[in-house]
Amino acid sequence: MKNRLLMLGLVMVASASYAAEIPVQRWSEARAVAWKQKTGWLVGCDFLPSTAVNQLEMFQADSFDLPTVDRELGWAQSLGFNAVRVYLQDQLWEQEGFVERLDQFLATADRHGIGAILVLFDSCWDPFPHVGKQRAPRPHLHNSGWVQSPGAQALLDPASTARLRTYVRGVVSRFRQDPRVKFWDIWNEPDNMNRPAYVAQEPTNKVELVLPLLKQAFVWARQAEPSQPLTSGVWIGTWPEPDKLSPTEQVQLSESDIISFHNYNDLPSLKEAVAHLRRYHRPLLCTEYMSRGNGSFFDPNLGYLKSQDVGALNWGLVEGKSQTIYPWDSWTKQYDSEPSVWFHDIFHRDGSPYRPEEIAYIKDITRSEFLFNGTDLSRWRQPHGDWLVAESVALDSEKQEAFAINAGQGIMVNGEKGRTADLLTEAEFGDVDLHVEFCIPKHSNSGVYLQGRYEVQVYDSFGVQKDAYPGIECGGIYPRWINEQNVDGHSPRINASRPAGQWQSFDIQFRAPRFDANGKKTADAKMIQVRHNGQLIQENVDLTGPTRSAHWTDEQPRGPILLQGDHGPVAYRNLRVKPMQLN
Repeated sequence: MKNRLLMLGLVMVASASYAAEIPVQRWSEARAVAWKQKTGWLVGCDFLPSTAVNQLEMFQADSFDLPTVDRELGWAQSLGFNAVRVYLQDQLWEQEGFVERLDQFLATADRHGIGAILVLFDSCWDPFPHVGKQRAPRPHLHNSGWVQSPGAQALLDPASTARLRTYVRGVVSRFRQDPRVKFWDIWNEPDNMNRPAYVAQEPTNKVELVLPLLKQAFVWARQAEPSQPLTSGVWIGTWPEPDKLSPTEQVQLSESDIISFHNYNDLPSLKEAVAHLRRYHRPLLCTEYMSRGNGSFFDPNLGYLKSQDVGALNWGLVEGKSQTIYPWDSWTKQYDSEPSVWFHDIFHRDGSPYRPEEIAYIKDITRSEFLFNGTDLSRWRQPHGDWLVAESVALDSEKQEAFAINAGQGIMVNGEKGRTADLLTEAEFGDVDLHVEFCIPKHSNSGVYLQGRYEVQVYDSFGVQKDAYPGIECGGIYPRWINEQNVDGHSPRINASRPAGQWQSFDIQFRAPRFDANGKKTADAKMIQVRHNGQLIQENVDLTGPTRSAHWTDEQPRGPILLQGDHGPVAYRNLRVKPMQLN
């Protein structure tokens, strides 16, 4: 009764406030950007508990499984996720207690530091939804029980419009000021004809039926005056030409306060989509990605999205009744057992990871800050000298000691001449976990300086048995310069170098020096670990002071990361730092 009275009250308010269909304006670009600055980077997944086959089973009273939701959102929290995208269904609005259950879900997510993106309508999969007991999943079939909202019957019945309007106005009004709701996703893939699974059962003019409702749904939601932005994600292609957008895409992109999209393809396709959607000058969020069998992986796509400050929500968390570990082609190809490569999802139902290396990568990305966004040097201090952004480098065919530089975006290079100013980050750091990828031509040299003071050497050491002095080798901790001689250089345990012209990586765990309240140093800085191309080469090396050619000769609790630019050609990419608090 309580929920029915609440629904009646909301409907009465809606009827009084919205008697006239007066559209409320789309957010300005400035308001959308301000929302992004306040909200920060959203990362997470499209979420359905493993015990639900679809959105109705997730929220209906007899199958609402809050203990499972709580447990599985705990696993999401452990990954560093701060958002989940959750699908509602229009028929739920008329069910006793739905609003309370949704509120319970939001409260549970909030306890895990997770906000919700609520999807109001969805044109995917079964066009004949019904409340009550849901059918069991068909074995080995991707999303065999997922249902649309609204279904085909509602699309074909003009009288259903009033009920759909009441649903949208009601649910948005109820949570319009709720900080646990990050934004409203008005309609998921509105022009999806569900080939081949259900296309024969869809209204042939489905796209034409949905289009006016899509426009109206934006109006209905805006009339509730939510504090959160609205969106509807484009999902086909990479949208290079605005004049070739479909009518549905035109509505989605012109009505969305923030721009969302789906991309289940490889990194080049994802980069194209982001580049093309930048033209709208609004925050970007990729609300569906990661389909392993389709070439979309966490590594590198999640890292790229974070480097671009594009929200990232992959499809699926826990393998369950949705069976999205099976690929889309399970609708045309017979599967008799679990696929060797999961299409979606991250965890088994017992919480064990499908791929432990993915878990490690996700945690690394969610907990790290990117120092380079692939497009400009805005996170680095002026002057930049001749440093430039490029697409790639390769060894010059005529001179192996130089680079041929290909124009574009993605990496940073120290200029055409290969000798220019050092670069320092705008931000300063103490204890850090630093990931750096670099490429040098033959006989070249650079260095990565923690706090601008302590250098890990970048050098062409491939195939070198023994170099001139300890610490000059790639991965070496460069010596100090005391009394006109090198002191305290540390050679790497092994030579892990790759040939010149190939990309290499450092993973550096650094502890900053310690000082007492009077500024007196009480403990030396220390390289806890350095890994070169994944191999441990330095461990627990005390740094008694700044190394040779440091930017500063004093020591401080914090300082910027420095990349040496004046010793020879070098390129860097995928620079990310994770602030730590080490003992």
